[in-house]
Amino acid sequence: MSDPQASTEGKGSGDAGTAPHAPSQEETAARLRRQAEERLRTSGAPAPRTLSPEQAEGLIHELRVHQVELELQNEELLRTQEALENARSRYFDLYDLAPVGYLTLTAEGMIREANLAAASLLETPRVGLIGCPLTRFILPEDQDILYRCRHRLRSTREPETCELRLRTAQAAPRWVRLDNCLEPHQPGNPGHWRTTLSDITATKENEQRLLDAQVRLERVARIADVGFLEWNPRTGAIVMPAATHAPTSDAQHAAPPRNLDAWLARLHPEDREPVGAALSRCAGDREAPPEIHYRQRGRNDDYLWFAAYLEPIRDDRGRLDRVLIVHQDVTRRKQSEERALRLAQHDPLTLLPGRSLLEPMAVQMLAGARRAGRGLAVLFVDLDRFKAVNDNHGHAAGDELLRHTAQRLRAVFRADDLVARLGGDEFVVVLANIRDEDDAATAAVAAVAALALPYLLGAQEVTCLPSIGISLYPADAMTIDDLIKCADLAMYHAKQAGPGQFRFASPSLERRSADVMALQAGVREAVSRNGFRLLYQPVLDMRSGAVIGVEALLRWPQPDGSEIAPSVFLPIAESIGLIHELGARVLRGVLRQHRAWLSEGLPPIAVKVNVSALQFRHPSFLGRFTDVLRGGGVDPALVSLALGETALARDHPASRRLLEELHALGVRVVLDHFGLGPSCIGQIKDLPLDGLEINRTLVQGLDGGPQTRAIVETIVRLGHALQIDVTAIGIETEAQSIALRELGCDRGQGFHLGKPMTGTHFADWYRRRRPEP
Repeated sequence: MSDPQASTEGKGSGDAGTAPHAPSQEETAARLRRQAEERLRTSGAPAPRTLSPEQAEGLIHELRVHQVELELQNEELLRTQEALENARSRYFDLYDLAPVGYLTLTAEGMIREANLAAASLLETPRVGLIGCPLTRFILPEDQDILYRCRHRLRSTREPETCELRLRTAQAAPRWVRLDNCLEPHQPGNPGHWRTTLSDITATKENEQRLLDAQVRLERVARIADVGFLEWNPRTGAIVMPAATHAPTSDAQHAAPPRNLDAWLARLHPEDREPVGAALSRCAGDREAPPEIHYRQRGRNDDYLWFAAYLEPIRDDRGRLDRVLIVHQDVTRRKQSEERALRLAQHDPLTLLPGRSLLEPMAVQMLAGARRAGRGLAVLFVDLDRFKAVNDNHGHAAGDELLRHTAQRLRAVFRADDLVARLGGDEFVVVLANIRDEDDAATAAVAAVAALALPYLLGAQEVTCLPSIGISLYPADAMTIDDLIKCADLAMYHAKQAGPGQFRFASPSLERRSADVMALQAGVREAVSRNGFRLLYQPVLDMRSGAVIGVEALLRWPQPDGSEIAPSVFLPIAESIGLIHELGARVLRGVLRQHRAWLSEGLPPIAVKVNVSALQFRHPSFLGRFTDVLRGGGVDPALVSLALGETALARDHPASRRLLEELHALGVRVVLDHFGLGPSCIGQIKDLPLDGLEINRTLVQGLDGGPQTRAIVETIVRLGHALQIDVTAIGIETEAQSIALRELGCDRGQGFHLGKPMTGTHFADWYRRRRPEP
């Protein structure tokens, strides 16, 4: 770029940077004429000699040709001068109106020339810029940038660029880029230099926003332990931003991988192929899993778990450009899941495999035995009198006994045998590589001997012998479920033989199992289709013979006219969890029948309903009973519940509280089958009972001798002393009835006094009957 100021030197004063005035053609011709005459006078050349006419004519012709040539040259010069002036004018227009600032500076950094854009950037009129140092307009902390740039420019004499901030009237400074170069050497201005100023404030702000976003992203990635990878499917290149890799990965202590193969090499060998396949599906626009899990080698050569999300990134034409892999360290989550799985599959008390883990492990052992042609045995272990340990010593002692049992079982069996706990005091042992039943018997004998040793619970020794049932593969069953069922039945057979015994499964036990399963199916069907029926047996006053109540009895009629006894189907209903529903149906049926009797004109008759120990101990018993009773429309004072001794003996304080709540409802409670059970007088006197029922065995033994008569008399006197009614159950002869009246028994019930009958038959029987004298 030439120096516009140099062309104006020697002319009149004017603003820096304005184009000079061009002389007219006449002015130029007059000036040249004067200069030519002056040169002739001072040249000292001799006067031309006299010419002949021909010479003069030729000279004149030559002069005219020369004149024409001069005129043509003059015209050409004028055109050139005009073009030059137009170019200079355009140059000054471009110079002043350029979008970037132009400055010419002295060697000391003083501004000699500036265009309009420079004046705008420096926020100073051009007149005020001339002679000012450029550093005046630069922030003090950035002035060293300009000094260093100018020093490099002088040293290398090559163009230099720098970025710095200008002072502004606003609070925020303005960023500019300075492109500097030296002027061509001219006499009188050595070291002058030129610079262009470009406003890069918007660029710097965008860069700062991008930097802030990167910092925030880095912080989020560090907090969330998230990292990023970009994979180019076309080139296989991997780009791993240094600031956004997962902190727990190995990217901080090793060179980042440059391609997909190098990255896959850091994964666990088992994970490389599935991860590579998932990436290939994603790159091929095929359905790929949105989340993949893999293990990556960590700092200590251990493997860390990562969860990665694949996000395809496409170009403006919709074609796949690269795949973004966002991964997060989930090692702790995986460890927690594994711990939770272990806790779910293992018994937390004994740390033995639980029911959920027993089956897959046992199935695997069975498959191995089948392939090897070897036998396998299943031992079902149950602890006798374990309930008594819980009741007498507390549940903490019972838990301690179970832990010791698990330790003894693990110690007595081999490492390749499976010992598991099903729940409660039931354990299952699967023996691998059994040759015959002698091997299984030997193992069972060792288990009985180990478990028969006393347990030290606190300061007291407790003995809890086992009962063991054994089933063999393939003799007894072909599947683990069937083997466990057979061993379970054999265990019950061993329990009947006495504590500390073991028994093998047998065909008779298998038939019994089939019968039990048939009964279970029948009970389920009878409950769903209301296949049971209620009968009512009268309860009479032993003195007057008046009917003072009835006992509701549940029966299960069969298609052939026979009936299955309650002693058979009620335990089945308890074992399959239907006893509570069945009990609620019985109570609703009894209340419905009582309302029917009242509508038929019968007086209010007290009804007694039997409740099993399992029903009574269930946490929801009171709530269910209360709901049915309140919806039945019967006076609660007319309802009695008959409970066995086993229902009240366990957890005596809880039984007392529940009886008090039943009394608060207005319901009577009687103790059923009293006289041959484990209850003692001290327990009975503390319970809020309304009556005792003498066991039918004692009633039927009244004909056998004075001892039974003395026991019955004692029970009657006990009831009267406690001020509660005494009822004799199972009166079948007139002699038994007379004896009970003589002993002072209050009430009686039995076939001799009245058989069980349907509700309709009872109403007819009641109307026909007259009180005995």
